Amino acid sequence: MDTSALRRQLGLLEQAWRDHPARFTRLSALQAAALLALAGLPGLLGLLALLLPLGLWLAGGSAWWWALAPLGAALLWASAALWRPEPPPQDGVVLTLAQLPRLDELLQRLTEAAHARPLGEVRLTPEQELRVLPTSPLGLLGGGRPQLRIGLPLLMGLDGPQFAALLAREMHGLRRGSLASWMAHWRQRWHGLLAERLPPAPGPRATGWGLLLWHRLARVFLLRALVSERLNGPAADAWAARWTGATGQRILADALIARAVQARYLSQQFWPQVWAAARSERRPNAHPMRDLRVLMRQSLRHPEAPQWAQDALRTPAAADAPDFSLRVRVQALVEKLSPLTVPAVSAGEILLGQALPRLADALDSAWQTQQADTWLQRHQIWRQQAQWLDELNAADADGPLEKSEALFQGRLTQALGTPAEAAAAWRRVIDRHAAPAEARLGLARALLAGVPPVEPLTCQPELLPEQAEALRLLQTLADEGRASATYAETLAADPRWRVPAARLLIQQLSLREDFAALQAARVRLRALEDEAQAALTVLHDCQGEQKFLPGGLPTRVLRPVLALLQGEHAVGRAWHWRKTSTMAKGWALHLLVIERSRTLVQPDPQVWGPELARQLAEALPLDWCVIDLAHPEWKPLDRADLVQQFRADDAQCIHTGLARKA
Repeated sequence: MDTSALRRQLGLLEQAWRDHPARFTRLSALQAAALLALAGLPGLLGLLALLLPLGLWLAGGSAWWWALAPLGAALLWASAALWRPEPPPQDGVVLTLAQLPRLDELLQRLTEAAHARPLGEVRLTPEQELRVLPTSPLGLLGGGRPQLRIGLPLLMGLDGPQFAALLAREMHGLRRGSLASWMAHWRQRWHGLLAERLPPAPGPRATGWGLLLWHRLARVFLLRALVSERLNGPAADAWAARWTGATGQRILADALIARAVQARYLSQQFWPQVWAAARSERRPNAHPMRDLRVLMRQSLRHPEAPQWAQDALRTPAAADAPDFSLRVRVQALVEKLSPLTVPAVSAGEILLGQALPRLADALDSAWQTQQADTWLQRHQIWRQQAQWLDELNAADADGPLEKSEALFQGRLTQALGTPAEAAAAWRRVIDRHAAPAEARLGLARALLAGVPPVEPLTCQPELLPEQAEALRLLQTLADEGRASATYAETLAADPRWRVPAARLLIQQLSLREDFAALQAARVRLRALEDEAQAALTVLHDCQGEQKFLPGGLPTRVLRPVLALLQGEHAVGRAWHWRKTSTMAKGWALHLLVIERSRTLVQPDPQVWGPELARQLAEALPLDWCVIDLAHPEWKPLDRADLVQQFRADDAQCIHTGLARKA
């Protein structure tokens, strides 16, 4: 279901809840009970079909009753995915509450106040999270006690009352005697199990058919439970604020804002700096949890913290989010936001006490072990990219590079070098190759990365020269193609880079608080996104007459693609083509046509192609489409001529492995 259709259906269900909340909740609960019975029925019938012949045979009955045994085994096998146990995540460190009296006391008080179900275990994790995770020892049939997951970064970034307010919000969802909490509990369990087990295409998986059929029947309940959980969220926030104390509303609002700001600090500042060490180190030696003991609190004083807070408040909630947006939740609690303040003592120091250093070291050790393979892979990628860049720089010293190679050189310089080096590289590409759109966007990014963030007009009336140049480049890119250009200019403009330029422009204008220009940029972005969607739809359509051109990229530029294909053992031969259309002027779709190898283990053709296309786009930022000749879509006879056209030109074959015999 696409996002627009999902929003329409959720809007109708929200209206039904607002008309009669109690009736909506009761009907949803009845649907959940019916689905539980339906989930257990195949397994029960299968078990009876096996036990009945056994009982009759032991009682001296006819052996013909054993003919029911295959039917029972088939029912059990087809429904295995419905009731197979799902163990809870075992990452992190299990907290022994007997050794942490203050945390144990807080949990006991909250359990009594909320009349909540008892917890199974409490785990401390290296993620910034605080959630109650239902366990599923009986699969979709549930059972077991929930698991509380507490992220150590969250504990070290908030003070005691703020963390207690957020924890009260989570414990409110475990209260007994509430149909809304019961439905939210089952929705979380079923949504997690379906995300883990539901195959994209059942194919030969016998267990997948039963789960797929049940999912189709459960889809309505999952949406109704999502609506009920979202619309009951304000009541849960209000209860948590009342439990926290007289200033509970202010404390909870500050906690929500601080958590959102610190999440952006982790994703944009801290973790990129940690992983940057992979350039020179083969193994992870960082201790992120130990470092965050101080950095999480100090992140609220970061120069970009106010911009992160505004960005969090402007970000709308996802269509399938169980809570309203941050702005809606905060406005329901307080009328005016208070400034960000650094906690004097973190909740981790209060609740974990002297065990905090030991637990941080344990999480660091587990993180280093878990990330060792990924770290080594990134280290090898960095070294490989550095080697490619050295070769391109040496070739550039002998003479100007071809346009695609110069762009590749600019990308590698931006990934490996400083912002000043990246800006110099992009300026060379602009001067030598008639200002390609990608080079101008890269220059704008490099200029913005080398100076402090853009500040509002009231704080910084005049932009820095680098900031002003970057905004001019972005504005020019976003305005290209407004029907004033000729056909030749349109083809040379490379419209693929207009959408990312417009998005970056909107981000900078938001920081600048230039609302007039921001409104015009958002209108332009919507038009560019519609244009890009229409162009890619035309290029992905393989019906009717097709126009294919050689890929046109030299081997040095295709090195990331070739490195990716060498790691895919299912790829036998691969051809690189480029598809254009007069209905999508300036756009090009790069096709990677794959013939399978003779390896015994083959990936699912339904999901392998899209996943490989995503990896290709990360390796080489172009519009990619993977054509897997083993996919059923390319098996019919009316596609034989097109397939033969792909295979005919050996000059476009960029990779050769163990291909299947024709």
